[in-house]
Amino acid sequence: MTRRVLITGAGGFIGQHLLRACMDRGDQVVALVRPGFLSDRMPDVELQRVDLSDRDALRRVFDTSQPEVVFHAAANTRAVTRPDLKDAEASVGDNLVPLMTVLGAAATCDAPPDAFIRLGTIAEYGEVPSPYTETQCEMPRDSYGASMLAGTKYLTMLRPRLPFTAMTARLSLTYGPGQTGPQLVPYLIRTLLNGDAARIGRPDDIRDFLHVGDAVRALLMLASAPRVDVPVVNVSTGVATRVRDAAAILAELTGSGPGKLDYADPSGKPMHLVNNPGLIHSLYPWTARVGVEDGLRDTVDWATSSDAQKNMAGQNA
Repeated sequence: MTRRVLITGAGGFIGQHLLRACMDRGDQVVALVRPGFLSDRMPDVELQRVDLSDRDALRRVFDTSQPEVVFHAAANTRAVTRPDLKDAEASVGDNLVPLMTVLGAAATCDAPPDAFIRLGTIAEYGEVPSPYTETQCEMPRDSYGASMLAGTKYLTMLRPRLPFTAMTARLSLTYGPGQTGPQLVPYLIRTLLNGDAARIGRPDDIRDFLHVGDAVRALLMLASAPRVDVPVVNVSTGVATRVRDAAAILAELTGSGPGKLDYADPSGKPMHLVNNPGLIHSLYPWTARVGVEDGLRDTVDWATSSDAQKNMAGQNA
C-alpha cells in the first residue's frame, strides 16, 4: 500500500536511503532539505528547501502535502567539543528546536499524520553499561548525544498530547553506500583507497555496525505499525565488533593491506557501544540481515563506483 510520506533531513545519508525506499514502493514523498542543499546530488527528486525552525513554513508544507507518515531524520551529528561550551548551545538549535517545530506543525496542521518516526541514536546511552536497553537511565558523553536524548524525552513526554503515534528509533552505528562524512567507516575506506595510512585512535572499542539497508527496513516497519505503548525502540544488530577487526576487513577489501592501518596504543578502558535489539525482535518481524563483512564489502563496492563521485559533498541535512 502506497502512502503520503514526509521526510525531514532527506538529503542526509540515512534520509536519502529512506527516500529511495519510499519512492521504490510507490509512496508520494515530500522531501525536506535545508536551504542551500545542492540539488544536483538528487536530480530526479523534487525537494523542498525549508528552515526547520520556521514553524509557519512547515505548517504550510504539512497542510499542502497532508502526509500520513513523517520520518524525522534531520540532525547534526558533528558537534565538536569546545571549551566555550558553544557546541552544547549549537546542539540545541541543531537537534532539539527542529524536532519541536516539526512536531508542532504536524500536530496542528489540517490533517495530522498517522505515524511520526524519529531517528534517534545509540549516542543517547553514553556511559551506562552495554548492551543498552531502552529502559536504562542514559548518561550521554557529548552534546550530540545529550541533545538527541533531550529530543527523545520531549517526544516521550508529548506523546499523550499528540494526534498521532510517535516513536523514536535508536539506531546503532549506521553505515553503508552513500556515506561520505568523517565517520569511522567512510574515513577508513576513503583513506585506504587513497593509499594513505589510516590512523585509528581507539582500536579496541566495540561497535554495533548496522547496515543502512537494515536500518531503513526497520524504519519502514515501525511506520507501518507504530506502537502507542512503545516510545523508544533500539534498531541494531546486537553484534559486538572491535574497531580493529572492522578496519582489518576494510584493509583487505580495499586491497591496501594491514600495513596501512596505524593503531594507536590502548588508552583507557575500551568503550562498548552495542544496542540490545530484543525489544524490536519481540514486537516486529525484523532482524538485521547484513553481516559486518558483507556490509563493508557493499560499502567499498559503492565507494569504488561512479555513483560515489556524484555524492562526495558533505551530508548534513
